[in-house]
Amino acid sequence: MYRILLIEDDELDQMSFKRYITAEKLPYEYVIVSSISEAQNVLKSEEFDVILTDFTLGDGTALDILDSVKDIPIVLTTGARDEDVAVKAWKAGAYDYLSKDFERKYLKAIPKTIENAIRRRKVEEALDKKQKNLVAIFDAVPIGMFLVDENLYMTRANNAIRQMFHKEYSQLIGRRVGDALGCINHINNEEGCGNTPACPGCSFRKAVQGVLDSDKSIFGLEIRPTLKIDGKEIVPWFRISAKPVIIDNKKCVIVAIDDVTERKKAENDRLLAEEKYRMIFENSAAAITLVDEQERLVSWNTFMEGLLGYEGEELYLMPVKTLYPVGEWEKIRTFDVRQKGMQHHLETRMVKKDGGVIDVDISLSVLKDSDGNTTGSIGIIRDITERKRAEEKLKETMELKSQFISTVSHELRTPLAAMKEGLGIVLDEVVGEINEKQKKFLDIAKRNADRLGALINDVLDFQKLSAGKMNLNIQDSDIAQIVSEVHETMTLYAKKHNVELVSELPENLPMAKFDRAKITQVLTNLISNAIKFTPENGMASVNVRQQNEELVISVHDTGMGIPKEALPKIFERFYRVNRPDKQIQGTGLGLAIVHKIVIMHGGRIDVESEVDQGTTFTVFLPINPKSIPAGISAKNDNILENTVGKNP
Repeated sequence: MYRILLIEDDELDQMSFKRYITAEKLPYEYVIVSSISEAQNVLKSEEFDVILTDFTLGDGTALDILDSVKDIPIVLTTGARDEDVAVKAWKAGAYDYLSKDFERKYLKAIPKTIENAIRRRKVEEALDKKQKNLVAIFDAVPIGMFLVDENLYMTRANNAIRQMFHKEYSQLIGRRVGDALGCINHINNEEGCGNTPACPGCSFRKAVQGVLDSDKSIFGLEIRPTLKIDGKEIVPWFRISAKPVIIDNKKCVIVAIDDVTERKKAENDRLLAEEKYRMIFENSAAAITLVDEQERLVSWNTFMEGLLGYEGEELYLMPVKTLYPVGEWEKIRTFDVRQKGMQHHLETRMVKKDGGVIDVDISLSVLKDSDGNTTGSIGIIRDITERKRAEEKLKETMELKSQFISTVSHELRTPLAAMKEGLGIVLDEVVGEINEKQKKFLDIAKRNADRLGALINDVLDFQKLSAGKMNLNIQDSDIAQIVSEVHETMTLYAKKHNVELVSELPENLPMAKFDRAKITQVLTNLISNAIKFTPENGMASVNVRQQNEELVISVHDTGMGIPKEALPKIFERFYRVNRPDKQIQGTGLGLAIVHKIVIMHGGRIDVESEVDQGTTFTVFLPINPKSIPAGISAKNDNILENTVGKNP
């Protein structure tokens, strides 16, 4: 059903139109008006598919309707057979022109004319919609696009171009490309592309002109013009593609331009990084290997070739496990590097081309892709053969030194025991009376013999601890009982020095796992020192408490204290605090032995002290240690030299 508006002031023509529509049973709804003003009012509130109008009306002509209506097909009907009228109507936008006749036979042409008009309108609407869609797509494309004519004038530009070059639409359209885009050569010489001495060499102008001349497209051409944008001179990278097109029977070029400056910068940075990597890779003082997901060598540096004695491509795609002694690569695999991602300082051995075996230290890093799949690994390999030989030599030397110290110390014990026994017999006057002067010198000899005996015992204990040869007899033990026994033993020693010795033991202290004899030695040493370094009428105390999963044993005294600068060295072997006013005799090994015993139990020991205020040693002993070290290795051992260097 079509809706028709008939504008006709002749009543006979109106009646003839109605009779014809009815007689022919045409599927029309129609409205008839007799003036321009009536038609304009109806068009404000109603919609029509076609307008039929006489040319001359009482208050105007059909041209008035053509001026005000743009989206409805208009067909003129007039009795004046004037070609000028027809030309004016077509120029104004009329779809067709029908000449009236007295018999009104023109009415028979109306159905076909209306059908053609409506069909044409639909086609035009479809084309208009398509054109609008193309324009919308053109403007929405994220890559800059513009159209230039055969003289290199820009005739259209999308939003991306305006944003890319910071230009308004009016600053682009109707200008030569160089002028529009801000080419520095155009700005300096006032004329656009191709008209200045500098322009003939412009790669952009040459590319577009080449498309115009050859009718062939170009794709992905990279150019680097010098532009002035927002007052700043820049030299961006562009990638352009251009295609010849015919628009309105004129040859044009549509250009797509993409700013790839950041990508080019990133690419240059990548190339620079790769060059730095290559220099580091090739000049590294360690062997570097790259292994693929099938554990084959795919890349290595020259140091690797020198390390194993291979040349060039001999290593390419070689299974990496063939570079290790039988079973060694599988041992490395047990470290599960692929799961952990990295394994540092893994010591192993490798086989050289000539069959020789070297000791190496390797660091492995796993390579993964974006999905987390393993794609290979990087290995950094260092030759530690000489270091391992030196370590073995040092180990042998340490063992010999340890044996020597043990032998000497044991050999000293026998004559020393005889000397002490003889001195005791003489001092006890078993073999005859001695005078006071003789007794004085014999007492000095006995004290030094006792000191020498203590030194030998301490040296033997420390040597065993340092060499890792002292085994711990770990068993469930009662710390309260041990403290009580040590307190009872040291009471006489405290009375002799006129020092009060007290102990604080809470009830229900838990049983703990430790070496009873060694912890007794620790307590005896700490309490002995507390008494020794406390003046007469002072006090020494020991208390035990439970703190979480540890026993906390504190030995406190009110003695002379330890200077602040000496505290960091207090557990070093043979270290003696310098006390110009009063030197207390000792071997200098007691606290070092205490420290090592506590560490072997998985514990720790702290010390707090103030000069002339006293000292507190605190031992933290695990109740149930998770693991007990087998021993503590010695490094740079100078026991013999230090021992010999001390005055007895």
